[in-house]
Amino acid sequence: MMELNESLWANYQYEILVSFVHHLAYWECSRAAYGRCGLQSELWTRTIDSYLLRAVIDWCMIFGTDSNEIHWKRVVPDKSDQEAFRKRLLSDLRMTGAEWKDYWSGVTTFRNDFASHRPGKSPHPCVPQMETALRAVISYDEWVRGVMHAGFDFVVNEPILLDRYHRLMRTSHEPFEKMIRLGPTVEQEYEGDPPHAQNKKDEIGT
Repeated sequence: MMELNESLWANYQYEILVSFVHHLAYWECSRAAYGRCGLQSELWTRTIDSYLLRAVIDWCMIFGTDSNEIHWKRVVPDKSDQEAFRKRLLSDLRMTGAEWKDYWSGVTTFRNDFASHRPGKSPHPCVPQMETALRAVISYDEWVRGVMHAGFDFVVNEPILLDRYHRLMRTSHEPFEKMIRLGPTVEQEYEGDPPHAQNKKDEIGT
């Protein structure tokens, strides 16, 4: 039977996976709402940015470097089992190993050189394609649940991450638009005298 660190997954890793899904959905919904409102607000551009940065950091805790304490390989320590998941992941993403490596490198570079650290490079790294990051998380969630269902006594009572994501996308658009329309706008934030450059700022995800 496959060796699986159930405690690490249930007590630590799953919480980060949920955090990723929430922050990604909030980023997508708030970004779309901000665009519909047609306003300029430093509060909201920075808030929207923060959702993206947190989602990238969360993702890298699970899929980044092997040394991360809650990396997926810590839950699946056996090499042959790790290879089984890699095959599942590449199949779900419809990627080759080289394409996954390139994608992984882009996300971790964005995390290392922008989200968590700033080495002084300009401009900042490209924003990763977050749909792929989500699909990787969903693939992993479904795979782990399938393994647990097949051979473990551990019962997963939490909803699958894909259902969480869809629920958040359904319920978050309207509240974000209402909050963004309440402001503050750049004019209000700077009491009628905003810096000229601030009028042209936008969130990093565009």
